[in-house]
Amino acid sequence: MALLDDYVARSRKAVAAGCLLRDAAGRVLLVEPTYKPNWDVPGGIAEPGESPRQTAQRELGEELGLDLPVGRLLCVDHLATGQRADALRFLFAVDGPPIPVDALVLQAAEIHSARYCAPAEVAKRASAHLARRVAACLAAPHLPVYLEDGIPAG
Repeated sequence: MALLDDYVARSRKAVAAGCLLRDAAGRVLLVEPTYKPNWDVPGGIAEPGESPRQTAQRELGEELGLDLPVGRLLCVDHLATGQRADALRFLFAVDGPPIPVDALVLQAAEIHSARYCAPAEVAKRASAHLARRVAACLAAPHLPVYLEDGIPAG
């Protein structure tokens, strides 16, 4: 049993989930976090016992003040960091009418600002990992898509 417990402890993955919201022009909503240099989609790290969908739903409310249903799974992205625990990133759609930026209630402690960005702007503002993930989801002929470091695999 100790061997199994040790194996499980070493094989844990950091799980996070985000939300992809788009406006009528197809642009993607990015938020400017207070705690890191790159912009991100609304989302965050899963809490113990929380599913990726629950994480996305919670973060949507906390970061943007939105009580909208989290929709279909767009992708699962595996990141092998090499420096710390591997990561699994889930991205979910938030369907419905576009939400104007001025209707968002930003969590001031975590979010400086938010804006809708065209794919080229996502590539400039977001981390390379996230930019690849978003681009892959937007280009995928069938969803969900499985990614490794933002690149379709399998």
